[in-house]
Amino acid sequence: MSVSAPQAAVRRSTGLPALRRHGATLALAALWVALVLATAVKSPAFLSHQTVIAVAFNMAFIGVLVVGVSLVMLSGAEFDLSVGVTAVAAALIAAQLLTDGTPFALVLVAVLVFGALIGVVNAALIVRVRIHPIVATLGTMFLVSGTTRLFIEFVPIPRDSFLRRHVAGDLFGVPRVFWIMLVLLAAVAFVAGRTRLGRHLVAVGGNRQAALVRGLRPDRIQAGALVFCGLIAGLAGLVLASQGDIVQSTLTPGTEFRVISILLLGGMALTGGRGSFVGVAFALLLLNTLPTAIVTWGVSSSWQPVVEGVVLAVALAVNSVRSTP
Repeated sequence: MSVSAPQAAVRRSTGLPALRRHGATLALAALWVALVLATAVKSPAFLSHQTVIAVAFNMAFIGVLVVGVSLVMLSGAEFDLSVGVTAVAAALIAAQLLTDGTPFALVLVAVLVFGALIGVVNAALIVRVRIHPIVATLGTMFLVSGTTRLFIEFVPIPRDSFLRRHVAGDLFGVPRVFWIMLVLLAAVAFVAGRTRLGRHLVAVGGNRQAALVRGLRPDRIQAGALVFCGLIAGLAGLVLASQGDIVQSTLTPGTEFRVISILLLGGMALTGGRGSFVGVAFALLLLNTLPTAIVTWGVSSSWQPVVEGVVLAVALAVNSVRSTP
């Protein structure tokens, strides 16, 4: 499902912009198929159920964060660099509450409220104080990360907790958290492409001044997207906590840049107002299959940051080409 600003409606009638949108998505799909086939030829074990589980686990956590940041990008507020550390902090909070015997329903509320509060802070800095989104969310990232490491380094997850017994585990041979991510991604794609709220988001991201003329409130819409992003980051913390026996404050370094790479490569415009959730889904699949493929090819995992850096550079270049009239 693709969304675009009203001002881009005229461009839809020409072939080149349409080719750019759909061609990039098809290219991502083709790259993923080529990667899977080439790696399977190298090692048939790559097509095992264990690989499916590994890729699904990787996709689940990153995919939930992608859901939140996608709406921030559509609204024109660029992106949120604090989502990764917010998720880790939420995971630590969840683990500590579960260790203390807190009912899971209250744990869920606590992490969602925590994430939403971080979103409120980001919204206040960006919308009210008018600090650039990158600077504002970078500051929030360091604040949350530093505070978390100062007070909590690691917390074990109780094996008999609701999180481990019901959220973790498989459904139809695939981790349950993957299905949670998939439902969230489909729901946000529907809202962005088929509802009035989604049209408002796209309108504000596409042309702020035109949105004002139409009677929309860009500040309120962007603030809502940032708060929602924080809330989703809190939920991602539960997904993260469900994936192991312990939660550490040093988990998931570089998560923010992986999220940005996926969104840009998938077709979300850095300037807002345009994006393809189908493209994002394929980018998510490709970039989360890549680490497992690298290991299968016998390449040292130390090369993964290099590959991620190249992917981010390519994503920025592709996004720049897409934005060219």
